[in-house]
Amino acid sequence: MAVTRLIGSTGAPVLAVARARLKGVRGPAKGAMLELASLAPVVLGSDEECDLELRDDTVSARHASIAPGAPGEHGWRLRDLGSTNGLFVDGVRVIEALLDGPRRIKLGECELAFTLAGDEVEHALGAPFGGLIGESQAMRALFALAAQAAPADSTVLIEGESGSGKEMLAHALHAASPRRDGPFVVVDCGALAAGVVESELYGHEKGAFSGADRARAGALAEASSGTVFLDEIGELPLEQQVKLLRALEAREVRPLGGRPRPIDVRVIAATHRPLPKLVAAGRFRDDLYYRLAVIKLRLPPLRERREDVLPLARRFVGELSPGMDPARLLSPAVAAALEAHAWPGNVRELRNVIERACALTHGDRLEIDEMFDERPGTSPAAAEVNIDLPFKEAKSQIIESFEREYIAALLKRHNGNLSAASRSAEVDRKHFRELLRKHGLRESTD
Repeated sequence: MAVTRLIGSTGAPVLAVARARLKGVRGPAKGAMLELASLAPVVLGSDEECDLELRDDTVSARHASIAPGAPGEHGWRLRDLGSTNGLFVDGVRVIEALLDGPRRIKLGECELAFTLAGDEVEHALGAPFGGLIGESQAMRALFALAAQAAPADSTVLIEGESGSGKEMLAHALHAASPRRDGPFVVVDCGALAAGVVESELYGHEKGAFSGADRARAGALAEASSGTVFLDEIGELPLEQQVKLLRALEAREVRPLGGRPRPIDVRVIAATHRPLPKLVAAGRFRDDLYYRLAVIKLRLPPLRERREDVLPLARRFVGELSPGMDPARLLSPAVAAALEAHAWPGNVRELRNVIERACALTHGDRLEIDEMFDERPGTSPAAAEVNIDLPFKEAKSQIIESFEREYIAALLKRHNGNLSAASRSAEVDRKHFRELLRKHGLRESTD
């Protein structure tokens, strides 16, 4: 059965997703293969960080995404992400399409064959975990997996963009583990100068080097009986990766100028980089990657879970302005603008926007103009001067930004009314709805 469906009326719900496959059949993508089974959208494009990288100049950096259909839908939903050259299914250009059987997908000069595999993958959906908020299927699946991973002592690798909440998830895993009473030590590998990596991780004895006027325990020893969080592990220099691997395998550290010492610590690492691609490029050790990725957790970016924007916004309003009523502050126009925004800075950016709006708003409604003005990349002028991108990519970004900002402004003017906004734009209501769905904007009740 190729339908996405919820299973079980008692206990934790399970979402059954039809397994599918993408195979490159023509053009630069010929021979490429990607299995589809996760709840998180899979991104197709020419950028190296895409889930399926298509090395083709006619393919946009983030060309399209594909994700399981909503519960009750048959197949997978394909969406154009504002590409320059368009997205085609069986020769027809689409903004969004439900793939419920064999289809041919064309992106630039690349042609992919989509097929359903005939079996299903079941994803448990959990309750909010450790203070994280999410109503989307991808987040609920993450909660279920995190709840299972927390009691184990296995190493965890958290993947996610900057600002998506990796450190918060790591701390939640620690707090729900048997090591909760031990220390939680954070090491930002991306901020460590090359000359101090060993001292920070493994410690040093007094006199081990110039300026070492006292002994210091490194992070791995400081976290004894607790958890060490190695943030941005992908930034660790190659020569230090083998030393970290040795310490994790032997469960001991050798401070600079000292003797080996045993450690008892759980390791949680995080990265915003695609480590498997770094491994393939020789920029990250494969043995260290496999040692870290015993359990992998992926935090989806906010643009992939727009149904979580308003619950997060309500939480932040409640935290930052306890005396204010989130329901009154987040008017339909403000809610539409929040859901339409791309959120390149993810949850961190959303919190900053809400904090700024609460501080500057007078009255009982947040002012959207005050929330987004002077923000980088939100005005056409800012996009026009971005000459660091190739022409087609810069043009694509400007068009996508224009569509999103135009729709958000119209919805604000018409208080979220879809019919009124489409009439004002002189655009067919059906096409206007497709644009809303393309940019992840919830339909309003007319």
